Amino acid sequence: HSHRCLRDSHDQGLHAGALPRQARHPDSLSWSVQMTWWSEYIGIPFLSGGRGSSAYDCWGLVRAVYADRLGLELPSYGEISADDLVRVARAMDRAKDDGWVPCGPQPFAVVLMRHPRGGRRIVHVGVMVDDKRVMHVEEATSTVVVPVDHVSVSGRIVGYRRMI
Repeated sequence: HSHRCLRDSHDQGLHAGALPRQARHPDSLSWSVQMTWWSEYIGIPFLSGGRGSSAYDCWGLVRAVYADRLGLELPSYGEISADDLVRVARAMDRAKDDGWVPCGPQPFAVVLMRHPRGGRRIVHVGVMVDDKRVMHVEEATSTVVVPVDHVSVSGRIVGYRRMI
């Protein structure tokens, strides 16, 4: 099954199509002013098992951010599908995975989420870009940044983890 992000017509999330035209082009004079560390990930499509810069699944995106921004190599878990990432997220939820500890919303914290249709199982992860917004990738959205209180994630967030 796929994890689909529920979106409304008043989506407050940031995605490539929502950026001003000049912000999407590196030759623009306003490029450096409008860019943030996470801007380069926005709009990258979802691919189950995706671990490259052209496509990610949710864990692949977290791994890329940790490697690119923090210099930390998180395990890939091989050619694991997005559905199999449930066990990774569950281990993090129980704080049993080496080095992960519970924390509050803060930059680079991993966000543990349930399925959009509910349930208790952790099936999705994202990464906080600051203390109010999460970046994540799902099949329905490509990579986006949304506030933690956005309709697409607010009822799904179960907790936050960081590496010690």
